[in-house]
Amino acid sequence: MDGSELTASSPGSTTTSAGHRHSPSGPAGSRPDGTAHPPGDAPRWSRWVPGLTVAWWLAGAVTALVAVLTGRHLPVGASTPDAAGTIVDSVPSDSLTAALATLGLFGAAHAAWMTSRAARPTTRRVRAAAVTVSVLVASLGVLFADTSLLARMGYLPVVLVRAPFDPELAGAFEQYVAPAFLLQLGVLVALTLLVVTTVLFVRRSSGACAVCGRLDPPTRDHRVPAPVGKTSTTPSGIVAWGLPAAIVAATIPCLYAVTRLIWVLGYPLGLDPEMYEQDAGKLVAPAVGLGLFAVVGAVLTLGLVQRWGEVFPRWVPGLAGRRVPVALAVVPATVVAVAILPAGLSMIKGLLEMPPAEVLASWAAFGPGVLWPLWSVALGVATAAYATRRRGTCRLCGRSPSSATHRVAR
Repeated sequence: MDGSELTASSPGSTTTSAGHRHSPSGPAGSRPDGTAHPPGDAPRWSRWVPGLTVAWWLAGAVTALVAVLTGRHLPVGASTPDAAGTIVDSVPSDSLTAALATLGLFGAAHAAWMTSRAARPTTRRVRAAAVTVSVLVASLGVLFADTSLLARMGYLPVVLVRAPFDPELAGAFEQYVAPAFLLQLGVLVALTLLVVTTVLFVRRSSGACAVCGRLDPPTRDHRVPAPVGKTSTTPSGIVAWGLPAAIVAATIPCLYAVTRLIWVLGYPLGLDPEMYEQDAGKLVAPAVGLGLFAVVGAVLTLGLVQRWGEVFPRWVPGLAGRRVPVALAVVPATVVAVAILPAGLSMIKGLLEMPPAEVLASWAAFGPGVLWPLWSVALGVATAAYATRRRGTCRLCGRSPSSATHRVAR
């Protein structure tokens, strides 16, 4: 049975407790009892994100294309000092600008194709091909980012606190509007939009709900719904990976924080002692800021699998006992997961270019970065598991955890 056959009665349709059939991926949707949603009840993001994705990629392609036609180049590559540290920082800027224009046009075309085909049932092979193309495009886009995104996120709390008293740090705000940094930020926004659009395509073209991703649970005769409340106590799918992924995602930044906080205590762990003595004063503030940022991030990561990550604990004034909004946890975790990946790849590239003796002398400065790609993947899985576990009754299709469980279409 291919992805267009979800029930024995009709392709692309689902059966509800009242015997009604509805298309969960439609623009309006209906509840399981056959009644329509109140106006404005269904989330709108699933409708405007695909169009925004096409527009964003097309705008990037036009920007790069104009630069090529006018004999200029974007702030990437060898001739742009601000972009030093990217994986492609040794490639000529003119060539990379042309590559960005091509990648932008291809990404816009791919997003437009998925948007136009999302309403039609497709086979599993077509969906797999679309996902493969999206992964390849995203992999190429990651090449244009470096550690500056993650580093500036980590330094931001220190800059905000100390900038009023330190003129040097006050000038650091200029780095947050530098062309090279804005370009990398724009690329990562484009990649995020493409991922969301791909998920929406897979869900809609397989007959699942575009918002929650649920399909009706299989039953013996495909007419009688699964008994209400009959849910398994054993987590399945990506939810089962949530706990181990969260542990990995919390451990790696702690390893990074340990090295930085040891520097603050006066011990040059993994650093050249002479260099440490010369730069000790300059290392303290950044090490404290980045170390504490990593520890706080690790604690918040554990919240993805803890009770207090779903309900505010008693010691939170004004919010104790209230449910934590899903977006409050998912959005920041997703941003960090996206920023970590290019940072880790850039760190690995830097290590491969260093002489072995220099690597051994300063292993703590770069060593933890080798694990960052794993950190990115683990945090992404933990975040996805959290979002899946926290799904309540869907405002688009009306399915709830007790009446329908997630099933991947085949």
